Amino acid sequence: MTIRRAILSALIAVTLLALPIQFVIDPSAQNMASVCIVVASALSVLLYMGWSRALESQPLSTFAILGFCVTTQLGALVVQTVAWTALRSSLYDPLYTFGVLAFYQGIALSVHIVYRFFSRPDTREAPLFRGLLNWMGLYRTPPCGTLWFMGCVGLVSFFVSHQIGVVGRIGNGFNFLTWAPFLIPFYLREEGEAYCNAKRNKLMLVVYTAAVAILGLGLNAREIVFVGVVTIGLLYFLAGLRSDAPMTRRTFLRLAALAAALIAVSGPFSDLATSMAIVRGSRGKISASEMIRSTLRVMRQPRVIDAYRAENGPGARYKAYDEHYIANPVIARFVSTKFHDNALHFAKALSTDDAKARLRDVTIQETWAVLPTPLLDMLGIGIAKEDMDYSMGDYLAYLSRGLPLGGRKTGSMFAQGIALMGPLFPIAYAAICLALFWAMNLLTTRKKATVSALGMLEIWSYFSAGISAEALPNILNFLIRGFAQMVLIYVLVFGLARLVLRTKNPPAEVSDALTWQRPI
Repeated sequence: MTIRRAILSALIAVTLLALPIQFVIDPSAQNMASVCIVVASALSVLLYMGWSRALESQPLSTFAILGFCVTTQLGALVVQTVAWTALRSSLYDPLYTFGVLAFYQGIALSVHIVYRFFSRPDTREAPLFRGLLNWMGLYRTPPCGTLWFMGCVGLVSFFVSHQIGVVGRIGNGFNFLTWAPFLIPFYLREEGEAYCNAKRNKLMLVVYTAAVAILGLGLNAREIVFVGVVTIGLLYFLAGLRSDAPMTRRTFLRLAALAAALIAVSGPFSDLATSMAIVRGSRGKISASEMIRSTLRVMRQPRVIDAYRAENGPGARYKAYDEHYIANPVIARFVSTKFHDNALHFAKALSTDDAKARLRDVTIQETWAVLPTPLLDMLGIGIAKEDMDYSMGDYLAYLSRGLPLGGRKTGSMFAQGIALMGPLFPIAYAAICLALFWAMNLLTTRKKATVSALGMLEIWSYFSAGISAEALPNILNFLIRGFAQMVLIYVLVFGLARLVLRTKNPPAEVSDALTWQRPI
């Protein structure tokens, strides 16, 4: 059995096993129907990856569909089953929520099949955009020193991104470079000692990981602490899904040891994440060193952590707004089901024409706000971006329940699209998926569909929200500005690193870092 087949078989087995267990946990008709929807939806994605060569020809877009399935449906099923909790627990309308998510996942899957059929690789010539990206060096293998240079730039950018205004937004654009050094093990595996000194760089990577964790604690930013580890895990996961190497006994033992290690550290990681949430109110008011000491001090007080979890646990459902669904705060970062449930629930409550008109006006304003301020001034469009410091989740809760704007509640583009377009939104979403698949495909080489370094750096973003977003204008922002900005930043820092480090010209195309054909 190959590694790819073993992983998919394990995922299918876990999905099917959760079905009877959930029936025992909660045999209510609502829970059973919700479970059946999720199981059918998850199996459609897993079987599609198993029966087709989608991961070989379109790895990033296929992985994005799998990520949508895991973060919105399958993840909820598995985690709640392990926690011996009903799938429908703490959700406003689980049948509607899972039905909507499964329906739009089906649209994405159908569009992907059609897209793959009409985008067969043609190695004879490079289209305009791909040729431009190739000329810019996007598909080149970054030398080891370049990855370290990018990582340092990314670390510095976090200090800038916490500033208010344009400076903060510029710094935020460089944050993704922080995870560049974590790609070194993947290139080392394919190119060996010819790439870099393995022992020295692995030791440096341990030190760098500790520095990233300390920075995350000091800034009280959980994403800094965990995203690096998640990026590595997802890259190994994608590599395994694309590997036709045999599943050996050694590989199985390694995966079992890794699973045991993850289970062992899940508790401490959960306590750390909760401790950071408890001291979040002091962010920006005390020094970074004091923030670290406060976090570690809270982490050593189990009663404080338990009290916080009890206050924000299942009882929070009876408040005007709550986000409680998954008990473990670390795992909850991988499951966005509750956010979609909240947004869909609030959107359904918008029964008056006035509320829908206000939502439409705000959507139009946010769409215009995607453009740079100088261009808006040139066009004479009076949009005050500083007055739009709220999320779509905030606005839906405001229209539905009169909650004050603020707090950056996570919304759902599906709730917004359904409320605005009704039965026409599925057509709009199909067009959105087509555009997103095209953009993701640009980050892979044309011959072997090998994922570029930039594609690997963005793996968490594509897995968690590759074909979804908090609001519809966010999709437009990514396609118009975000994607080009990301490519430009990567290419500029790549070129700057070559000038500073005076490295030789790297290979013309990235190595097969995510197409392993030998045992792990």
